[in-house]
Order: sequence, then C-alpha cells, then structure tokens
Amino acid sequence: MARTVEVDMTRRDIRHTFDLWDIDPSEFEIIWEEDRSSGRIIRKPGAKVRYLRNRQWQEVACYGFPTRAANLRQCYLLLDRLRIAEQNGVQYQGLTYTKDIATTTGEAAKRENLMDAYDILGASPDDPADLIRDVFRRKSMYYHPDKGGTEEKFKRLNRAYELILNSRGEKP
Repeated sequence: MARTVEVDMTRRDIRHTFDLWDIDPSEFEIIWEEDRSSGRIIRKPGAKVRYLRNRQWQEVACYGFPTRAANLRQCYLLLDRLRIAEQNGVQYQGLTYTKDIATTTGEAAKRENLMDAYDILGASPDDPADLIRDVFRRKSMYYHPDKGGTEEKFKRLNRAYELILNSRGEKP
C-alpha cells in the first residue's frame, strides 16, 4: 500500500532541496495545472515546479497521478534524485512529460487556492509577514514588465500576494 504524503510536507521538502542547491525562495515557484478554456478556472491535479538555476528557468512537471499531492510529490522526488545524481557527477539535459489529468472541485479547492498563492510567491504559510513582503518585492521586481518580465506573470504574482494578505487579514 502506498503511503500518502501531505502537500505541505512536500512543499517543505521542495524548499529544503532548493535550499541545498542554494536557490533563493524568490527563484522558484510551484504551479498547479489549470484549464481556463471554459471561461472559469478548473483546477486539475497536475503539478509543475519552476526554478531559476544557472540563470535559466527550468521546469519539472507531473500529470500522471489523480491528485495534486501525488503529482507534486513526484516532482519533488525527481528534483531530489537530480540533486543526488549531480553530487555523483551525473549531467542531464531536458525532461519530458505527458498530460493525462483530471479535474478537482469542491471545498478543498479553496484551501488549494491559498496554498497555490504561497507556492507562486515561493513562501510558506508559516513564514512571517515581513518575509512574505520581502519575497513579493523581490519577485515583483523580477517579473515586472518594465524589468523584462511578462504582464501575465506579474499579475499572477500580485493576485497571489493579495490573496495571502487577505487570508491573514492584512491590506496590500
């Protein structure tokens, strides 16, 4: 029987792995798969981890499992194995994936929206407000359209930051 690992634990593990790689929290994000084609956002269980390494954005994605937690765990397991392989001199290029995903809805989606916001920001619900503001400032400077970023990513970052502050009862 497979052991289920909570999403929060996987997020901590991912942050720890990036910490071992000396990747700053402002240089990675966890992205959840969404379908916007119907005019509404439908959350899907796919997970993607983007991170800045050697001045290039890299992605690891998983869509093969029925839950977001399982897909995110697979991303973490791959990242951890890549880290271990690099310690042993293994080099790699390019990763592939498939998109076989299902939708999720319901009350759990509200909590996932908030956790998604933390992932987009590269922060944790346990982080103090000052750290969250600092990470937001750093990422917003990177993603700002005037600084070479895209408007879509900048807006997504702002929405995530506002959602986090609203959930904490603070104003942006």
